[in-house]
Amino acid sequence: MAKLLQEIHEQPERIRRLLEEFSFTEKEILEKKIFLFGTGASLSACMQAKYAFLKYMGVNAVVAAACESSYYMPVLDEDCLVIVVSQSGESYETKVIGGQLLEKKVPFIAVTNNPESFLGKSAAVCLPVMAGEELGTATKTQTGSTMLLYLLASWQNGRIREQLFHMPEAMEETIRRAEAYKSSMADFIGESAVLYIAGLDAQAPTALQAGLMLKEKVWLHAEGLALAEFRHGPVEVLEKGMPVILLGHGREKIKTLLGHADFLKNVCKAKVALVTDTEAAKVEGYPNFSYCWDGEEELSHICATMPFQLLAETMARARGYDIDGFKYIGKILNQYERKINEA
Repeated sequence: MAKLLQEIHEQPERIRRLLEEFSFTEKEILEKKIFLFGTGASLSACMQAKYAFLKYMGVNAVVAAACESSYYMPVLDEDCLVIVVSQSGESYETKVIGGQLLEKKVPFIAVTNNPESFLGKSAAVCLPVMAGEELGTATKTQTGSTMLLYLLASWQNGRIREQLFHMPEAMEETIRRAEAYKSSMADFIGESAVLYIAGLDAQAPTALQAGLMLKEKVWLHAEGLALAEFRHGPVEVLEKGMPVILLGHGREKIKTLLGHADFLKNVCKAKVALVTDTEAAKVEGYPNFSYCWDGEEELSHICATMPFQLLAETMARARGYDIDGFKYIGKILNQYERKINEA
């Protein structure tokens, strides 16, 4: 079994442990202005969790790529809560932002899978993702980072905390469903070199993360973006038979997705499928690849991401690609420099 597949299946138990062991006593600092920084899958986690901060804390958390940190430094001070998310805690961008924050004496929270990393040791508070070793593309660490941010956003909301404790079971059910349809999902994309994944409302960052995984593992031009943004430009490049996946959560949102699906199918002649929390294999005639989550939309991202994790592994395996490796990615600076020297 490829490590990636094993790591996907490990996620519910890792989240269960994280929920059991999570502890955060500095709750007063969550009342500050909040800035979330990350790169790649960590940035997707920040984007997914921002809705929870907005709804459960009434805080508009600013989300930015770590590479943009220098532009934010003039407005960051001790009245701000800065959260830096990084799987390794050692990436180039992470070291830059960490160094900048230390120089300005702005305390920050680190969310990382490596508490002994530069990021973990430099932070005022380090929250370990506790994902264990991860060799493939980000699955356990992305999921764990999102959950930690959910927990921070809901620290004073008992009802939401109770929902979060049901997450591992929902993840297990999502994996069960996705294992049954992952080959059909891959067949839907077929040999197309281009795929659009359009997320409705809060699912826009999930579409982004889904596209990122398919780029990394399947070398597919998979564009993940907000459905509204897809309608304003990218829709113009659709060609007959091009696959489009629409992603959403909740009965009313599914009605909206179906309106867009009809337009894409009947006017643009695209091939359309859905990824929703409705268990039916077809919705109004469209293939539906379901995930399990009966809680609030603002907490749906973890389960909604998982079908795309299994899809990426399935397609990479079918195409004979290196499932657990990368062609060019060097998340740690010295790995990137080594690839340059080897070229």
